[in-house]
Amino acid sequence: MLIRYFLFLMIAFGLLSAIPRKKPGKRKKSARVIFKPRTIALENASSPEMLQFFQGLKKLSSKGGQERILIIGDSHNQCEDFGNSLLSYLADSAGIPVSGRNFVFPYPLARTSHRSNNRFFCQKENWKGCRITSSSDSCSWGICGWVAHSVSDSVEFRWQSGQTCLKQNDDLSLFCPPETADSYSLFICDSAGKKSELKYSDSKAGFCTRIQKDGNGISLKAIRKSPGASFTLQGIGRWPAGEGLSLGISGTNGARLDHYLQAPDFQKHISVLNPGLVILALGTNDAFVSDFQEDRLRENLGLLVARIRAANSNTAILLLGPPDHCRRKGRSNPATKQVNFVYSQMSEELDLVFWNQQKAMGGEGSVMAWRKKGLATADMVHFTPNGYTLQAKLLGKALAAELK
Repeated sequence: MLIRYFLFLMIAFGLLSAIPRKKPGKRKKSARVIFKPRTIALENASSPEMLQFFQGLKKLSSKGGQERILIIGDSHNQCEDFGNSLLSYLADSAGIPVSGRNFVFPYPLARTSHRSNNRFFCQKENWKGCRITSSSDSCSWGICGWVAHSVSDSVEFRWQSGQTCLKQNDDLSLFCPPETADSYSLFICDSAGKKSELKYSDSKAGFCTRIQKDGNGISLKAIRKSPGASFTLQGIGRWPAGEGLSLGISGTNGARLDHYLQAPDFQKHISVLNPGLVILALGTNDAFVSDFQEDRLRENLGLLVARIRAANSNTAILLLGPPDHCRRKGRSNPATKQVNFVYSQMSEELDLVFWNQQKAMGGEGSVMAWRKKGLATADMVHFTPNGYTLQAKLLGKALAAELK
């Protein structure tokens, strides 16, 4: 019995050894992504409009004056971390006097997400939002791809400006379409509850008021005059009384270049705000479409630039290339590089300024290194507050380098 058992083992071993074995292959080394953000210079920074804007910035420190920047972007800008950090960097590191914000949108009134030191308080059930990226919506959008609207007979809200304190003699315009002025009266309320009616100005595209004393907020109340009418708020423009650089931030979740072409009051608000520099911070969602086409991107960018220049021919335009991001987990979106390539070409063709944010982050795949450092979120598309702060610092360095 024992002999049979050993014979069985010998036969089995012989059969197994006769089976051909695969030679061990070389293990593929996974690409190691290194966290290495870089200082990247602006491309085509010598355009006449940009040189004029830089001259204005240089004069702020010595001779005073006012300059204005407006950022138009997507979800990266709706949270406002990037824009606020850019203004802080230019003030703290480049020594440029600043005078706060020149445009804000009340995202909480539109019932959408928001992260900012500008806060808005209201009865949420009285308000709704309308977003330009929703194909089923049709609203009177302006410089922002959101509007907040209400159909209540009486509706109130408060703007608390946080660090961006409102100063005496600052001028404000609550951007609204003309039909809202025909349907509602708008009042500003002081701390004692006294109401003063605001007048509508076509030249300022909204209800206007002048701040009477320094403070960090205002309360407003709209009262309906026509039954069934809607109160529509497109944002708040501010013209600081003091000297320095002011910044406006407009951002819409999911926005592409073509979305802003649908805004009927886009050019009007550009003209009213009169920024010396418009930063077009779009491209992430353009790179996300399944049928990305360079020709379509070129066309939409050309049309949007034409709308800005039709509103103000002296405004400099800076194309902020989309940051590195992943379309699928662990894989950098290849269309991001294509968008940046088109932006670089178009900056030469249309006399724009371009800054390659993907390259500044460290190139393709760099978002994964940023994620390991806690600077990008789990979706590998968006960034943490510290991540946006670093991006703003990199752009701030590029702008400051042109001022030397």
